[in-house]
Amino acid sequence: MSMKRAARLRRTVQSGIANNMTVQSGKLRFPGTHFQVGDHDLHLVHQPQDRLNALLQLIAMAQKSIQMFFYMFCADETGQQMRDALVMAATRGVRVQLIIDSFGSTQVSDRFFDALLDAGGEYHSFSTRKGLGYLIRNHQKMLIIDAIHALVGGFNIADSYFGRAGDDSWEDLGIIVSGPQAQRLSDYFEDMAQASNGGNVSFRQIRNIIRQWRPGIGQVQWLLGGPTNRISPWALTFKRSLDIGKKFDIVSAYFSPSQTILRRLAKTARRNKGSRLIMAGKTDNGATIAAARLLYRYLMRRKTRIFEYQPRPLHMKLMVIDDMVYIGSANLDIRSMFINLEIMVRIKDAGLALHMCTLIDELVSQSEEQTRVLLKKRDTIWSRFKAGIAYFLVNSVDYTIGRRIKFRLIRKS
Repeated sequence: MSMKRAARLRRTVQSGIANNMTVQSGKLRFPGTHFQVGDHDLHLVHQPQDRLNALLQLIAMAQKSIQMFFYMFCADETGQQMRDALVMAATRGVRVQLIIDSFGSTQVSDRFFDALLDAGGEYHSFSTRKGLGYLIRNHQKMLIIDAIHALVGGFNIADSYFGRAGDDSWEDLGIIVSGPQAQRLSDYFEDMAQASNGGNVSFRQIRNIIRQWRPGIGQVQWLLGGPTNRISPWALTFKRSLDIGKKFDIVSAYFSPSQTILRRLAKTARRNKGSRLIMAGKTDNGATIAAARLLYRYLMRRKTRIFEYQPRPLHMKLMVIDDMVYIGSANLDIRSMFINLEIMVRIKDAGLALHMCTLIDELVSQSEEQTRVLLKKRDTIWSRFKAGIAYFLVNSVDYTIGRRIKFRLIRKS
């Protein structure tokens, strides 16, 4: 990294900290909306600039350790900005650990991170391109600072997640958790780093980590997903929330759940009117929309209101059931429930749940509600056939296969 670029980055980060992070009553205030839940401070980061500033500020404030994993890390402006910030942290003596998924980050080479290694940082890719693990993705997104602050969410490290791609930027969400639970996520990261050391993934170790994980009993809990023989722990907890819940408001970028979860959603919606699902109306992968639409009629007959978000591609993963909030990397699809490594935070707090429902209200106001008339207009033998193929591709094969196949989405005129 050149001296000019380092100086420019330092000024940018320091300016962001001054403008967006303050100290009140001895506690840090990050970008976004603040909530106090038990002994944890939470900062919800929704706007693209807030999410970008949060990442940069967390890295800049690190004193001892930075643990960072992202499914996708691109070599664009945002990727260079993050890499340079990590290099600066390593240069000042912070232990920096970076892991990326080899499948999600195909657009970046290992050489891109040479500067980080030269500065004393640690880097490897989570590689599953050989053997039976080929279809498994480490889909998690997390940044842990000094085992005190942990950021998780749905976004990756690429321009399109931070408003730098114009109307094609993804609508997304993240949350910073500051408090005792950050230490637990730090320990989990260390276990995952050892299980994938040098890119050589030990699936036996990973399965053991997932199986042995216990979320705890507090208001703030980390829920994991991974390649076990059963439904992932996070999805099992979500299913149990549906069993006792009165109403749900869910935003899911990709929607093709298991039959068990689908029936639970329908049962909850039928108990009380008003449950809502917000899906993607725009995407870079038409197969995922086609797969989701295959399930609309079943849910709408059981009183679920379904919306497709219109302004930009949707990548958010947000689930609210009564006073329980789920935020993280997992979609409501087979891959996230059974195959991929995922991280979700579950927060039980009525105030936060109310705020999230208000955010969902805003998304609904920018969405197209799905109706029987609209479904009938789209419904043909050919469209059902394509939807069935799409459902198979996104659940059994891989999302990226769907990107290579052009699904013509019939829109209302």
